[in-house]
Amino acid sequence: MERRIDVDVVIYPEGKDKNKVYNISSMQVPNVVTQGSTIDEAKNWLKEALELYFESAPWELERLMKIKVEEDNNAPMISKLTLIS
Repeated sequence: MERRIDVDVVIYPEGKDKNKVYNISSMQVPNVVTQGSTIDEAKNWLKEALELYFESAPWELERLMKIKVEEDNNAPMISKLTLIS
């Protein structure tokens, strides 16, 4: 049976021009981080990294499935806050 789960990702651009890369991680699995030279490439690398991670740690996928069910009722919100000193 195929299982499908959506994860929230955070993308951090770093560098400039030819040296620009996009670091990406999942909010639910923050210890899996990768990067790509484009946003699409970074997403593809993260998808592959998460699949390999869950293959070696299937209990983490089960944990994530339970968390996502709970989050459906209390979805996290992301916002910016500006501090001025």
